[in-house]
Amino acid sequence: MQARSPKPLPAARRVALEALFRCLMNRQDIQASLDAALSSGVDDPRDLGLATELSYGYLRLKGRIEYVLSRFLKDPGKLNPKMRLAMGVAAYEILFLDKIPAYASVDWAVEFSKSKPGARLAGLFNAVLRRVAELDGDAHDPDFFRKDASLPEFLSRWYACPQWLVDLWWREYGEKTATDYLEAQLKPPALGFNLFGHPEADALYAEIAGWPELIDIEGMSFALPAGTSFEGEPDPPLARQSFAARQAVEALDPEMWDGPVWDACAGRGGKTRILLEKGLDVLASDPHRGRLAALSRELPGVEIFEANAATAEPPRVPGTILLDMPCSGLGVLSRRPDTKWKRRPADLGDLTLLQREILDNALEQVRPGGRIAVITCTLNPEENQGLVARFVGDHERVAVEREWTTPSDSPLNEFFYAASLSVK
Repeated sequence: MQARSPKPLPAARRVALEALFRCLMNRQDIQASLDAALSSGVDDPRDLGLATELSYGYLRLKGRIEYVLSRFLKDPGKLNPKMRLAMGVAAYEILFLDKIPAYASVDWAVEFSKSKPGARLAGLFNAVLRRVAELDGDAHDPDFFRKDASLPEFLSRWYACPQWLVDLWWREYGEKTATDYLEAQLKPPALGFNLFGHPEADALYAEIAGWPELIDIEGMSFALPAGTSFEGEPDPPLARQSFAARQAVEALDPEMWDGPVWDACAGRGGKTRILLEKGLDVLASDPHRGRLAALSRELPGVEIFEANAATAEPPRVPGTILLDMPCSGLGVLSRRPDTKWKRRPADLGDLTLLQREILDNALEQVRPGGRIAVITCTLNPEENQGLVARFVGDHERVAVEREWTTPSDSPLNEFFYAASLSVK
């Protein structure tokens, strides 16, 4: 008699597990991992939506889920990483996705456990996930996570955040602000986009500006609640852009910047788009050829060149240099939740060294009397206020014109730091 083969995984779960494994085990960016997993052929929009929800939702709440599972597993570390991940994703479904019956989540996970030959995991998966389902409201009660925990341990469990990061925020920002940040990183970010350059911009602007759910509007940029969907995506599609990033640029009064403006860490051109919208003369660079190619496609006509901002000399002397700094990304965990599971405290020091190299080069390249604009998407003072203070302290001809941070209670769930430095 032949052993029965396990059922194939439902498409959305297969894609989510593949994406999460690539992300957590191979350290790929979650969106790139998800795109690669989806390329295997997932056509049903419902599967695409569920795979995305499972991938991002699990990463946001991974720490909380792992604690719940630890209450029913004697030694979770003995489970094969793929099996542990499958159990975690199934637990996420049971605890946080009300529209999926618990038995359906248990069923696919148990079937997947049978794909590990000789491991005899089906009984374990069935027992643990049924216990998870029986928790009901307890799994959403903070007191459940306080068992035998110090305050830092409880916060790490409840907010699904590494304890070193909880400690950093608590120490640097105080209880109220740190709690705001911890709450925000558990939620998806607001949907942001910029209509500048879209052939239907005027018509779309008039329509979207009247939507009652609109959170905010600035120039051609909009912020809508997370999960907002359109009946039909315009063609070409809207240019997605973090509205919180737009606010950071606006806080530095770009209308007052002297040109040309060198966007020295341009990426795909999100901030270049804002500067063009304001009528500024912009040249953009990035060390990644693929990002520059995307920028060129989306914003044709922009003067671009491949360059490392720490060493490059632009083809024209800039009156203003915009530095959207490489950073630890701790301010945008709602959008990139994998970051909190990949970063380590030691990474932060390496990043501040790179940031300082970029600032030093910018000072050499900017025109006397010009300006350096600094933006980061992290919540670590050493990469923000501390970095700028040390730089200004080392150069008498540099002064801080303005510093700004996203308010900790922002409904956008993303946080930026911005500073404008004048150069004599």
